[in-house]
Amino acid sequence: MRIADSATMRLLDERCQTDYGIPGILLMEGAARALLKHLNLEKTYFVVVCGPGNNGGDGLALARLLKALGKEVDVFSLRPPLSYPREAGVYGEILVKAGISHQVLSPEESLWSFSEALKDADVLVDALWGTGLTRPLPDFVQKIIRLMNDFSPKIIAVDVPSGLQADTGKPLPEAVHAAKTVTFECLKTGFFQEEAQRYLGQVVVEPIGIPASLKEEVLPPYWVTEPEDLQRIIPLRDRSGYKNCYGHCLVVAGSPGYTGAALLCAEAAVAAGSGLVTLCAHEEALDLLVPRLTEVMSLYPENLEQGTKKADVIALGPGLGNSPATFNLLLQVLKTLLEEGKTGTTLVLDADGLNVLQGRTDLLKDIICPVIITPHPGEMARLTGKTRAEIHDDRVGIARAFAREHGVIVVLKGHRTVITDGIRVQINPTGSSAMAQGGMGDALTGIIASFAGQGISPWDAAVAGVYLHGHIGDLLAKERYSVKPSEIIAALPKVMGQVVRRGDPVENSLGNMIR
Repeated sequence: MRIADSATMRLLDERCQTDYGIPGILLMEGAARALLKHLNLEKTYFVVVCGPGNNGGDGLALARLLKALGKEVDVFSLRPPLSYPREAGVYGEILVKAGISHQVLSPEESLWSFSEALKDADVLVDALWGTGLTRPLPDFVQKIIRLMNDFSPKIIAVDVPSGLQADTGKPLPEAVHAAKTVTFECLKTGFFQEEAQRYLGQVVVEPIGIPASLKEEVLPPYWVTEPEDLQRIIPLRDRSGYKNCYGHCLVVAGSPGYTGAALLCAEAAVAAGSGLVTLCAHEEALDLLVPRLTEVMSLYPENLEQGTKKADVIALGPGLGNSPATFNLLLQVLKTLLEEGKTGTTLVLDADGLNVLQGRTDLLKDIICPVIITPHPGEMARLTGKTRAEIHDDRVGIARAFAREHGVIVVLKGHRTVITDGIRVQINPTGSSAMAQGGMGDALTGIIASFAGQGISPWDAAVAGVYLHGHIGDLLAKERYSVKPSEIIAALPKVMGQVVRRGDPVENSLGNMIR
């Protein structure tokens, strides 16, 4: 599923008309027909609230279709129907000639009849403003939105809930609380901001007639991960395969007091299918862990060079401690990779493997192998020198810039995890607050590392690892209040088996992406 900002959507609309000769009125009709699919047509009374522009035009076109189906329709708009420009004006004229009930809302007039219509309506369609909104709405329009929000469960938003800025996901300052948002052609970038969730309701994407070839040319390489991606990435195992076919994963993790991080990371790598897993930890921690890791080999730090030489992938950081000793372990790994020319080994850095790079991120530019970093917002703030608030407000932009500058893949964890290599962007739709427990990130690091060690490309390893981790969390959360990292790990082999056999009920999380 593709993602676009408002400027890109405007360009698509313009070029659809100039390059392909598709008149705007066909796109407006396409939008109305797309909306109609999501209205409960067993209902009889529909109220359509129209703004002054193209979003309002979509609402007028929808009103025509509803009237043709014999439904009772009342249209409330911010301008007289015969004053609409261009394509919307055509539907305004149809509205008048078809005798569809219509009232202009203005600051000078009472909103009493509008309020009464809202109470009686079976379905309320929000067609006030779409992706073009960039500045705060007038006080009068904010008042209209507040009245509409008293009936939030019956609101269907056209493209974007009115008042919600499509690029930032912020209300300006009031926004419609929709039960469902029917958005056109692409998901909008602002939909993935945490603040936007309370306004969007269920989100569905509908085509309105823009040619696929034009979208391929114009749209940026931004996607939402879908179940089909997981099924494409995770391969069926060769019946003659053996342990050396599935990668040797070296986990450098764990210190006194933080043995759980190492345990979870290593066990996740085993569960995700690594042929061999070796744990290198501080001596005290390793002695405590060895009896609990029957499927994992062990390695003391003094032998890290040999372990690095043998590894297909290295996960470094969970529970190591933000200390000079951890930085030295990282330097030793980088030195060995360079000396051995191990350009095909993937390095996954998490937790303290990232914390020790604060003020030293230039080191990332000189690493000869693919690097995946998996920061949470606090770690990303330390790496970039920005505040957590700045990270929160521009997750995609900051992650992209860092990835591009340092030549790494960034997995910026959080609500709708962002994956980017500086050019491509993948937004993950799975996972929920039921997974908000310590150790989740350690398990994720082990899963991503395991996939990369099995010959899956670093990009695909990150995309599949993040999706699967969250997907299992979603499945488990249906039956419990909270989900432990160890439960994710325990469920991993079974769910992966279902995926590769194509028998998995891998849900498309887009439908309930935003609740």
